[in-house]
Amino acid sequence: MPNPIFSFFTRKKPSSSSSKPLKDFYDEWFTTLKTTLLPLLHQSLYSSSPTLLSSHVDILLDHILSYYTSLDLTAVNHRQTAVAHLLFPSYRNSIEKPFLFLGDLHPYLFTNLLRAFLEDSDDDDCDMGFHVKVEKERIFDMGYGSKGEKGRFFDMGYGLKLEKESLFDEPWQVVMAWKDPPKNLTGRIEQIECGLRLMVPALVNRLRKVQGDFVVMVAEEWVKCEGKKERFEIKDVLDREMEELTSVFTDANRLRKSVIQEIVSSLSVYQAALFLQGLAQILVGFRDQELVNEFEKCKQPVSSTTSERSAQDPGIV
Repeated sequence: MPNPIFSFFTRKKPSSSSSKPLKDFYDEWFTTLKTTLLPLLHQSLYSSSPTLLSSHVDILLDHILSYYTSLDLTAVNHRQTAVAHLLFPSYRNSIEKPFLFLGDLHPYLFTNLLRAFLEDSDDDDCDMGFHVKVEKERIFDMGYGSKGEKGRFFDMGYGLKLEKESLFDEPWQVVMAWKDPPKNLTGRIEQIECGLRLMVPALVNRLRKVQGDFVVMVAEEWVKCEGKKERFEIKDVLDREMEELTSVFTDANRLRKSVIQEIVSSLSVYQAALFLQGLAQILVGFRDQELVNEFEKCKQPVSSTTSERSAQDPGIV
């Protein structure tokens, strides 16, 4: 099937110079994230300049938010065709697709990631942090590092790797970033989670309503034609529902952007850097090529039923 092409970064009518396939757009965005912005953020975490770190935090945050903005513009400008591709993106791999919520990461992932940082800050026996390690031009997703152990790698079962590092290998600001977080931060994350508990079910209900209305209208249109049409035209029914489907998709992206922005604005510069680094590493981990290749090898063909085999071979009873 041809790769759908839509216009990005513009509200004007798409032209050959302003349009690109969705897959190409995402691949370019992801490559910039993985090979440029993530390593820069990691390097600035280990520098002695909070100003430089703050600048790289802003750049990475803008990069993530611009992705959702671009998708929204595409959905609105091409509402009759784009939203179906955006809700079920073919450019995502087989590992990513089962975990998507209305076309992208579930908003709860952002709050759960922050909770992981906050809850681990209470553990005095572990040094908590997400770290990037660049080795042979590959970025590995790092996790928890116990004190006093260094240089050991563990396969986490997801194609990612965990390196245990010494406490003294990290800058003091990074080590202390999550120590004794202020109570108002805990209160803020609870407010965000409360909002999600209201908004996520509402989005799901709206999607179900669109699907339900579509089914009802298809049935009604079929009855109206009274079997007189040789070919049942479904386009008119689709057009009626695409408007609301587009609205659901853009509202889901608005929620994702809002949660990320609210979290980052509630954090210190070092906390924000570690949070965004962890989020970026999750995206990188989902597209680890070795993991994807291993997953693709596990594909199993669908077994035919007994009736199907009987039809192919009358001798089978």
